[in-house]
Amino acid sequence: MYHVNAIIRSNYQRTKTLKLFSTTSSISFDKLLIANRGEIACRIARTCRRLGIKTVALYSDSDGKGALHAKFADESYCIGSGPSAIESYLRGDDILEIASQTKAQAIHPGYGFLSENAAFAQSVSDAGLNFIGPSPTAIQAMGSKSESKSIMDAAGIPTMPGHYGDKQDIEFLLHKAVTQVGFPLLIKAVMGGGGKGIRVVWNEQEFLSALESCKRESLASFDDASVLLEKYLIHPRHIEVQILADQHGNAVSLHERDCSLQRRHQKIIEEAPASDLDPIIRKKLGDYAVKAAKAVNYVNAGTVEFLVDTQTPGSNFYFCEMNTRLQVEHPVTELITNLDLVEWQLRIASGEILMPQDEITCSGHAFEARIYAENPLKNFLPATGTVKYHQPPSDARVDTCIQSGQSISVYFDPMISKLIVHGEDRASALKKLVAGLKNYKLVGVPTNIDFLVKCAQHPTFSVPGACNTGFLEHYLESILEKNKAKVSSFMYAASAVCKMLYMEHRNGVSDLASIRRTTNDPWSTWSGSWRAGGRARRNLRVKGEDIEIVCWSNVDGSYDVSIQFPDEGRDTDWFHINGTVDNDNSLTLLVNNTKRVNYSSFLINEPDGITTLYLWSNDQSDDEYYAQVNFEDPCVANLDDALGLHASRETIVAPMPGKITRIDAQAGDSVECGDIVVIMESMKMEHPISAPCNGIVKEIACAESDIVDDRDVLVYFEETIKNAV
Repeated sequence: MYHVNAIIRSNYQRTKTLKLFSTTSSISFDKLLIANRGEIACRIARTCRRLGIKTVALYSDSDGKGALHAKFADESYCIGSGPSAIESYLRGDDILEIASQTKAQAIHPGYGFLSENAAFAQSVSDAGLNFIGPSPTAIQAMGSKSESKSIMDAAGIPTMPGHYGDKQDIEFLLHKAVTQVGFPLLIKAVMGGGGKGIRVVWNEQEFLSALESCKRESLASFDDASVLLEKYLIHPRHIEVQILADQHGNAVSLHERDCSLQRRHQKIIEEAPASDLDPIIRKKLGDYAVKAAKAVNYVNAGTVEFLVDTQTPGSNFYFCEMNTRLQVEHPVTELITNLDLVEWQLRIASGEILMPQDEITCSGHAFEARIYAENPLKNFLPATGTVKYHQPPSDARVDTCIQSGQSISVYFDPMISKLIVHGEDRASALKKLVAGLKNYKLVGVPTNIDFLVKCAQHPTFSVPGACNTGFLEHYLESILEKNKAKVSSFMYAASAVCKMLYMEHRNGVSDLASIRRTTNDPWSTWSGSWRAGGRARRNLRVKGEDIEIVCWSNVDGSYDVSIQFPDEGRDTDWFHINGTVDNDNSLTLLVNNTKRVNYSSFLINEPDGITTLYLWSNDQSDDEYYAQVNFEDPCVANLDDALGLHASRETIVAPMPGKITRIDAQAGDSVECGDIVVIMESMKMEHPISAPCNGIVKEIACAESDIVDDRDVLVYFEETIKNAV
């Protein structure tokens, strides 16, 4: 059996369940099947282990039996016969069969997949098992955004103006958009969630193409192309209320969360409670959330989402939707209430009675940041690859299921982990969030960690209540510019010395002076590199950068390093550096005999002659807290050019593995730069691929429904106007 902290890296003080139930009856089942994967499966299993409940895990072909959530459970079974969700985790009949074989008495669906599937919930109940969630009727009512609006209207809860009817004729929807809703508006998948199946439409000319794209993505994600139209609030705050309801008609709110920092309607950083919120509005939101739950006879954990209008006096707010499951961001509520929400779910499912609202307290402030495998500098393109090194910070809660050596699959959401912190107030919690992100070490795939740091450090985000859903509309460009910041001369010098220490096999010690005192061999590398006629010199090359780095090895083991940027016309920077790398890869440097700095290091020797060195500063107040430098072997520096792999506009290639969902051009077509040629689906999102310049399509090398790999040629292309981009 694996130790919990070694597996899921949730290094934080264990939450203590307050006595919020009026009975002391035990949970009515002792074995639970988790119908999910990844970090949420580990999260559920953690609580079950603490409560003495046995767990059954499922794993797909792509995850394998070695997935952490499979290893962490008491039992694990392969589900389905294919790598994708529809071939594995969405196979309800297979899940029920495994539950029967293992004699599990309850099923927890986590979030995503079947968690809000009313038919699956009903089939679980019909099989005599306990579904850890609401009733099928509540899921059905709240799962349909149009039906839920009608229910909320009838209950007296303010809803967003729009069209929520069943009629889906395209011309009818266009007429409603123009004459009833107005622009800007949102097109939303009726069964949508997780930021998918949503399009913002600013004018009539954009409507039809946005509608088609929304319906296509909705059909792929939810097997339902129905949409609704609603008024688009410009820059509202997204406030949601965590609720719990028992089987005896009682419901309570566990305070609210602010989820306004979003990208493409996907939450990035969440916090609880919402800061600088009018106490009257706070009270109303909690009351309306409880009222919403009671309107559908809700049972178990749920979240009622509201949009708060920041553009009108009085801060009007509107019901947005209700999520009939545990939310991704539930940990921030756990940290301010000191409660385990999964335990709450299990106790409610066992028939226990909730205590009154006034028994629930709120202490301090909490943040959660979602860490994704994606490249912010390439329009947040999701990334696949192998995680070669993963070390989350030890002084924060990190919910994850990633381990070193694990591959990020194209078949599932690219979220790697959630970093959650708690402080006595918002300022202290925000400081901990930034420090935790800076100390998060992950190698092998591009991530949004530095982007999250820049968001959290932004002056507007630091002001309580100042962030709204328009934050990245205003500040994305400036934040990305900071992401592009060049590595400084000093970080290049520190990286060069670290590489030299590894290359000369001088790593593995923390006290160079002691080693030198006990080493009498004049040829030892501990005495520095030297040669007859002068100091040893080594030129280091950095792939893709116009920089000249020269290291001179001194007889005392130190280095003199020169850094020059030929194209910038500035003076050469010089550093005298002595240092060591110990067995834990901790790099300690004495710079110019005056400044001592310490870094964590990680080095990878790639098969193509590239040595990639990663440095993380152990001083979290340091703005330059991280550097990645790709040193290249001069013998293979131009290998790509030699093999003809240089960039070209003669082809359009897949930016990642995925499935071709639509082709908008054919051989012989003339297209302009930016025209969409192919649309592919990957990691549950739709990605349009555009022409790189003005040109003519020579050949389409793919077909709709094809599964393609990263860098596969999709279209052969001929540029007709040079330098069009």
